[in-house]
Amino acid sequence: MPGKHVHFVDVPSPSTTNSTLSNSPGPMTPPQLYYSPLHGTKVMYAPSSSPRPATHSVALHPLLARAPSGTPLNWDLALPAESARPNVPGLPSRITDKVVCEPATHPALPTLAVVCDFLPWTLTITPTPHALWAAPYVTVGDVLHALYRALRLGVSDPELAVLEPGQQDRVRDAYVRRYRRAPAGEREQEKAKSIKRVDFLRDHRAFLGLAPVPGGLPAKGLVPGAVWALHVARSP
Repeated sequence: MPGKHVHFVDVPSPSTTNSTLSNSPGPMTPPQLYYSPLHGTKVMYAPSSSPRPATHSVALHPLLARAPSGTPLNWDLALPAESARPNVPGLPSRITDKVVCEPATHPALPTLAVVCDFLPWTLTITPTPHALWAAPYVTVGDVLHALYRALRLGVSDPELAVLEPGQQDRVRDAYVRRYRRAPAGEREQEKAKSIKRVDFLRDHRAFLGLAPVPGGLPAKGLVPGAVWALHVARSP
């Protein structure tokens, strides 16, 4: 289905899927040949039927990996993933069904953890049941889906209170700017939803990619290769 484009929608419960194609079963992805920015060489993605977390080198899909220069995906994280545009040679100019079904890592893993300097949460990414991109390992679609979903979640008062007062003010300012950017017919509705996690990024909403956290997160039992840092930059 290379001509189709994946869609994400905003739904309230994190237990449900975001895909408008969520009733389509995800195909088992055959081995694909990619260029890995982490290795600097071509590697073969050959997902195992029983993938296990890696304790050594793991390569990330080039659409997701932080590169030495530039960004693999032109994406304002305040906007749905369907608005993102790949910026990797050899990949389509839009996010297609084929791309989202590809494994997010080599070797393919059943779970990934994502952290970010701007966010006080650790996001755990697991396969999305019944989604177009569903597989027994984490796919590109799972990562995009999880990032979009996590940043759309509302923020409670105790969660906001973990920030210093000055930082809280900057998050509130980001919330105001965000709902004011919404189309006129949606502005009041977006305002009523209050602060979301994406507002913690403030004006650093440009996706730069994911990079490995060298030591993992031992306190949470997460080994190297299972933990990735989300890098962001100031939005234009």
